[in-house]
Amino acid sequence: MPIEMLKEFLDKDCTITLFNEIVGVQGKIVAIEENWIKVEEKKRTRIINGDMIRDISISKK
Repeated sequence: MPIEMLKEFLDKDCTITLFNEIVGVQGKIVAIEENWIKVEEKKRTRIINGDMIRDISISKK
């Protein structure tokens, strides 16, 4: 996953779909470090390996 493209999504609410999950991760991307993405959900914080991401979407307002 290209870091330059991910930086566009920093501090935005998004849905991240992973290769091994049906339901996406919904939350705010708060940090990007090498190949890892930190996402704050409502009740927890997740660290996601960039290689496991299928797609990221942001709703336009």
